[in-house]
Amino acid sequence: MVRNLLGAAAVVFGFSSLHAQNMDTRFYGYLDGYFESVEDQTSANGAVDENSSEFNVPNLSLVINSNINNDYRAYMNLTGQGAGNISVRNAWVEKSLAGDYLKFRIGKLYRPFGIYNEILDAVPTYIGIEAPELFDTDHLMLTRTTNLMLWGQKNLGVWSLRYVLKTGNDERESSQVPYGIDLQYNIGSNWKFGFSYYDTNGKAKPINDKADSPSEGGVHAWMSEDEYNVMGPYFQYKGSKWTVQAATYQADHNATRDDSGNVGESKADLICQSTTSANQRIKDRFGCVGNDAQNTNADYKIDTYYLRVGYNFDLESGGQITPYAQYDYYKNPEMVYDKSLGGDKEAGVSDDGDFVKWTVGTVYRPNYTVTFKLDYSQHMQDVVNESKDYGEIRFSYSYFWKF
Repeated sequence: MVRNLLGAAAVVFGFSSLHAQNMDTRFYGYLDGYFESVEDQTSANGAVDENSSEFNVPNLSLVINSNINNDYRAYMNLTGQGAGNISVRNAWVEKSLAGDYLKFRIGKLYRPFGIYNEILDAVPTYIGIEAPELFDTDHLMLTRTTNLMLWGQKNLGVWSLRYVLKTGNDERESSQVPYGIDLQYNIGSNWKFGFSYYDTNGKAKPINDKADSPSEGGVHAWMSEDEYNVMGPYFQYKGSKWTVQAATYQADHNATRDDSGNVGESKADLICQSTTSANQRIKDRFGCVGNDAQNTNADYKIDTYYLRVGYNFDLESGGQITPYAQYDYYKNPEMVYDKSLGGDKEAGVSDDGDFVKWTVGTVYRPNYTVTFKLDYSQHMQDVVNESKDYGEIRFSYSYFWKF
């Protein structure tokens, strides 16, 4: 018996040792401390909404990345956002089907979409503290994650072309097959030109339609169903000194608001009942009669674009300082004000559902592992027929490690 166990152990040990020689597994992650102070702002009904300063741990990530001979790959990203419970952001496996020309990935994965969706968790690596507005969790244009991806890359001299086709559970109502496409053309390591497209390919529904929670994708929480697509080009130049990024996207929605017929059972009804969730423009569009929403048709478009510019100054100490400026525009005429109903305090407060945000700031990297960021933003929009603005200041301190 002992001999058999020893023999089995030797076989397993030999098998593991053989494969361990070809396996490369790495662990890394980072911790991000954060402070934000937002000035008081005008609410959707014209009253003043007082804001308080906030301390947080928005990012606490542990990443495991493993591959065997660049043929098989596994990836897992664990997060303790807010220094609370641990959750899984990503968990997927990948197999090369034809070298770099075609690979198959399945699990829970960030969809390739524009410059930022795949790197949002890597806050220390990019200029700015907040991502562009289309990735703000208060007004996402589509889900951040999907489940299956076929992708590849063709290299020829200094240029390369990456092509991606993906699908998953997303927000589909039942058996629909939503799909996304991302094409990216790179010239050396400096220039990047791309185009992203996503289509629900039929009916979609809110991932979370509870009255006290925001939506987690492109379908508003007060919709019973929606069909939409999102598309747009993006661009990046990243040299030793300058970083320039720009993108523009439009989402076209053909949606139906949820009106159960019984006041209070749908979020559309709750919006009509509320004195703070929407201004009169929103209530008129919902066809609010008393406390009941009677207009179920909701065809609308979301438009957004951004520009980000940064310049690196190398320090004699070996560190680096990068001043940056950012411009964001976002318009969503369907957005309401109350966050608990799935709205936001930016587009939701505006008469036309749009706002502009200017940001200036700086990144200081004393070394490879530590990043300090400080910036200031000014929001501008029309509220109750008057031009309003408010500012916010943010500070971020990130520590990166690997082993």
